[in-house]
Amino acid sequence: MTVRKLSVEATIKRYTNENGFAWGINTVMKSLVPEASYDLTSAGEFIIDRWDSIYPQPTSQEIRDEYIRQQTIAECIEYFNNKKWIY
Repeated sequence: MTVRKLSVEATIKRYTNENGFAWGINTVMKSLVPEASYDLTSAGEFIIDRWDSIYPQPTSQEIRDEYIRQQTIAECIEYFNNKKWIY
């Protein structure tokens, strides 16, 4: 399966709400396969216990990569929001 990721800007727009950028395993899975219904466990790696979608399920590595990507976006947003700009 080739994962087609949203751009950083589109990811921020899609997963930002009144509380800011909301990310986690649910947004990761929605990013990878938006219409899927699934049960997921994590024990060192991501394991899909139940999968209901016409699309192939993402691999544990694809899930991990998208999780790290969204975590990095969240950390960057937090950094820039807390940065005191000195000119």
